[in-house]
Amino acid sequence: MIPPMRKALLSALALGLFLALIPFRLNGILVPDHLVASFESPRAFYSTWRIKKWAGQVDLSFLRNDQGPYLQLVCPSSSWAFVKKVDVNIHSTPILTWSWRVKALPKGGDGRFRSTDDEAAQVYVVFPGSGLLGLMPWSSRILGYTWETVPAPGTFYHSPRPADTRIFVLRNERDGLNVWKTESRDVVADFERAFGAPPPNPNYFCIQIDSDDTHSFAESDFGSIEFRSR
Repeated sequence: MIPPMRKALLSALALGLFLALIPFRLNGILVPDHLVASFESPRAFYSTWRIKKWAGQVDLSFLRNDQGPYLQLVCPSSSWAFVKKVDVNIHSTPILTWSWRVKALPKGGDGRFRSTDDEAAQVYVVFPGSGLLGLMPWSSRILGYTWETVPAPGTFYHSPRPADTRIFVLRNERDGLNVWKTESRDVVADFERAFGAPPPNPNYFCIQIDSDDTHSFAESDFGSIEFRSR
């Protein structure tokens, strides 16, 4: 027979352990991660993503390495993007994670200026516009993360087009070519810095590549993209 004092102590320890585990179990059930893209299946990709083309030809491939599937984008003097409608609770899953690498940078690419607005790899989270304009389908506030040629990592700027786009430069030519990098960004914090207010839930997600303004060449790869809880 277990003595009453020891039994009470064991019960308290068991209860404490149970309570300590609850938040992690609740996080796993109530706040699931939101997978934006795994690039596992071309059919699944084309069923949910739409092509937006401004110049040149779209050239993409679905490939795989030891780390898993990824999307390859090849861009000779071109400009195009893939856009997907998303349904994300940004305050429950504010951390955006993804992997990417650049294999060719557009020569002299610098998104701060219209004449050189080319980047080898771009990720955009699209939010409804503010005020009454937020009700208009063409009104958006866009938060971007770029792998640039010229601007240094840590640079923050207002894109010259469209007007309500704010850019955080994460990588540039000094990060080298053919090297996978993994990113993790607090989208809520970045939106508040960029627009001075808490964000609504995003409605679209976009990956892009372009090299048309510099009349050069860009190539990049994207791995899995996901929104996660803190």
